[in-house]
Amino acid sequence: MKKISSFLFSMLFTGILVVIFAVAIGYATFIENDYGTVTAKILIYNSLWFEILLFIICINLVGSIFANKLIAQKRWPGVLLHFSFVIIFIGAGITRYYGYEGLMHIREGVSSNSFVSDPTFITIKASKGNETVVKEKQVMFSPYTANRFSEKIEVGGRHIHIKNAGFMPSAEEILVTDPAGSPFVSILAVADGTVRNDFLLQPGETKKMGNITFGLEVPGNTTDINFSLKNGILFVSASDSLTVLEMMGQEPITVAQDTSIEISTQKAYSLGNISFAVKQYLTKGISKLNYLAPENNTVNKDAFQAVITSGASTKTMNVFGAKGEVGEYFTTHVDGIEISVSYGSKIIEIPFSIYLTDFQLERYPGSNSPSSYASEVVVKGQNIEKPFRIYMNNILKYSGYRFFQSSYDRDEKGTILSVNYDSLGTSVSYFGYFIMAIGMILIFFNKNSRIKSLIKTSAKLREERKKFFAVIVFGLLFAFNSNAQNPQYNKEHVSEFAKLLVQTSKGRIEPVNTLASEIMRKVAKKDSWEGMSSTEVFLEIQANPEKWKNIPFIKVGNPELRKILNISENYISFNSLFNMTTGEYKLNHLVHTTYEKKASTRNKFDKEVINVDERANIMMGVLTGTFLTIFPVPGDDNHKWIHIGEAKLLGSQNETFAQNTLSAYLGAVAKADWTTAKSQLEKLANFQQTEGAKIIPHKTKINLEVFYNNANIFGKLSRIFMLFGLIMLILNLATIFNPEFKFGMIKKISVWLVFLLFLVQTAGMGIRWYISGHAPWSNGYESMVFISWATLLAGIIFYSRSEITISLTTLLAGLTLMVAGMSWMNPEITPLVPVLKSYWLIVHVAIITSSYGFLGIGALLGMLNLILIVSRRKANMVRVNHTIKELVNVIDISLIVGLILLTLGSFLGGVWANESWGRYWGWDPKETWALVTILVYTFISHMHKIPGFRGSFAVSAASLVGFSSVLMTYFGVNYYLSGLHSYAQGEPPPVPSGVYIAVVVVIVLIVAAYFSEKPAKQTATIKN
Repeated sequence: MKKISSFLFSMLFTGILVVIFAVAIGYATFIENDYGTVTAKILIYNSLWFEILLFIICINLVGSIFANKLIAQKRWPGVLLHFSFVIIFIGAGITRYYGYEGLMHIREGVSSNSFVSDPTFITIKASKGNETVVKEKQVMFSPYTANRFSEKIEVGGRHIHIKNAGFMPSAEEILVTDPAGSPFVSILAVADGTVRNDFLLQPGETKKMGNITFGLEVPGNTTDINFSLKNGILFVSASDSLTVLEMMGQEPITVAQDTSIEISTQKAYSLGNISFAVKQYLTKGISKLNYLAPENNTVNKDAFQAVITSGASTKTMNVFGAKGEVGEYFTTHVDGIEISVSYGSKIIEIPFSIYLTDFQLERYPGSNSPSSYASEVVVKGQNIEKPFRIYMNNILKYSGYRFFQSSYDRDEKGTILSVNYDSLGTSVSYFGYFIMAIGMILIFFNKNSRIKSLIKTSAKLREERKKFFAVIVFGLLFAFNSNAQNPQYNKEHVSEFAKLLVQTSKGRIEPVNTLASEIMRKVAKKDSWEGMSSTEVFLEIQANPEKWKNIPFIKVGNPELRKILNISENYISFNSLFNMTTGEYKLNHLVHTTYEKKASTRNKFDKEVINVDERANIMMGVLTGTFLTIFPVPGDDNHKWIHIGEAKLLGSQNETFAQNTLSAYLGAVAKADWTTAKSQLEKLANFQQTEGAKIIPHKTKINLEVFYNNANIFGKLSRIFMLFGLIMLILNLATIFNPEFKFGMIKKISVWLVFLLFLVQTAGMGIRWYISGHAPWSNGYESMVFISWATLLAGIIFYSRSEITISLTTLLAGLTLMVAGMSWMNPEITPLVPVLKSYWLIVHVAIITSSYGFLGIGALLGMLNLILIVSRRKANMVRVNHTIKELVNVIDISLIVGLILLTLGSFLGGVWANESWGRYWGWDPKETWALVTILVYTFISHMHKIPGFRGSFAVSAASLVGFSSVLMTYFGVNYYLSGLHSYAQGEPPPVPSGVYIAVVVVIVLIVAAYFSEKPAKQTATIKN
């Protein structure tokens, strides 16, 4: 027993659990991407085996506290960390079993005190005589899983068993002749002449449509329309007069109440507002579920086949329903018992009501595409009426419920709110986060912690170390200017036009240079176009709009969408987006269909539809001059600036000035008359200074913004960092293998040059922060720049521990900036979307991206160590081994720091999610892979306690391979998996061939280092 307990609480077993946990949830993200969220939940997240795994992990965490004597050794940070994760798991369990969520639909001027549940349920209602028993069970069905469901119910002394015999998404019922089958009737019914329903009936079954109930050989008078079979002939009777309509246009016939008539498949029948016809009936047949592909934007219901058994009697019944729709009862009779089964969501009532005063929708300028939406509501409860505005990052919290904006009705007269109830689970989880943060902070102050021990070891190694460094000439900074100039445009004039101010749709005043750059990147996904800078392109479009309507300038990345638009290239002209005969916008139907979906359910094609629609709208605004909002409205309270199409708002005199001046200016540009163009441009600039002085930015800020756009600071730094870091690395390696090299003063100069580069990058980020007005890590491009900055900062911090580290971090910083500058990144400065307007964003992203810098250092040092292991020879064994030990020590420290930052940042992201859309964890692919990365580095950081995983080779190889989880978290999820965090813009970028080469190189390097390490260990053993 003692051996079993020692294994259960050993670090080896902990490592096994961590690996299983990480592999399971990582694999689940691919299941979700390929087969849907429900399938991933059934197989992984909500499965019994996964819950057992989490329970075992909790037991292991608690037991390891005592097994490792953490309390006795006063290692309180470790105790707090272990307990914090247990508490977080408990909070997750409370959320899983006691929290619930759904959607509330409210029309303007209407109150609601209920919502439709997000999960689906099967409800069984059995009646015999005066006794009725109801059972309800939450279920998840997927076409890719077993979908086991079995429930027993007792009523009137009878035991009834209901189980699922099959599930079919988007299903229809079909009849098949079978000698062993039972009678079946196939009916087509239409309510109010519009709503169609096709269904089957077998003896004892009832189906309800509106307020009319259909039945086949149902005993008693419990149905409105009852079919019966006599000698193989089908009859029908009704509870009221029935109208018979001939198919050939003959006069209708009225049949008296309760009168039985023979059914003809050539006739139609009506009762009240329901019309129906019998499509088919069989005396011996069976029903099957068949997949029916959705057509014309219609969504077909799912269905499962319920097998109902009572005593010796068994009957099969198809039950239809869908997530998000309240389940409808399907009724049959078995062994004298009436059994009704429903499948779908259910209504959940709340103890107060929400009244929708007004739904507000904002659109992009000159477009029908939504940019944001909000709901003005009033909370009505006992002795309370409280108004509130619900929009992203501004959720309504009341009485334990959370309400946040989800979607809206097409007519814009109703809102759809997502509802979440999980106050207890959230509170427990937050308490776990708090304890975890305290434990991680105390690690740096506890004298018995591992990081303190590593720092002491590092100091000893430093005293023994021989120091070497090299330098290169620092004349390359900003040596190249990436902005091309078209010879037909006057460079000086373009520079002045770039400083002309415009007001964006969000009210920001910015130079034309910024607007042109943003439009170019948004519409064409490029920085320049055929030798022309973005400012030149923008100016020429204003001067020659008809020419640019036919130039393929709008990027279409998705192959499926390109096929629909009938284009073979990646670009389409503005005119090609319209049917030249009818003038119809080709994306109109696709756009409406996409916006009707919840954001979390939109796939890559949907995202590209939205992106191309946005690009088309932007291009339309550029062509019509609506983006050229250069005229301040004199005396306007909101300081509104307008384009020439709204010139009448300026007053008659200013209207004439605006029309004449702008027309003369653009005409002069079109003729390349730069003297006239200059004078007209000065008039426009003077008008802005006179009428818009109150909100015009300081001239310094304008010039700084133009400088930032033209300087391309980060693009140039990427080249300098890579070149500088690579040369430093080569020279450092040379000093390791040849101690004859001595670099005294050069070493100091090189460090100062790196620090200077760091200051330049910091200044660039500061300029971007100053220009944008928000922290520069709010999108994919900004976060990559910040990761580069954090990486270089980490290298400077670790310089005193290992001088070679700074060369590697300089190289990595350059590579990161190079990736940030790739065409599929978006470097434009724009106001934040609503979900990103949160102070939690600044904290969450800053911490988590900083962690990538420290983890990146670990990976690069690990790779360098593997190279040193392979290159190690008898002549340099002592020097190389010392360097390896030194680097392993730095790896350990950097990975611990990176893990702490990553963990804190990830759980702060949970707080952000809770504040933004009402839930702190939802197994979104991004947050799931962040957790995978935490688990990967948790395992690596504890490898020194696991037999067989100790030593320099193991740590170096693991730190290098482990960084792949960071790359997957950042790139794989953001650009290849769909989710709430995706930065993807339509078609994801192709996986570069260099990635596959890098994988092979890493594998070869690890294998070579493994076989090189074995003889070294044997030699060390012999010497001892």
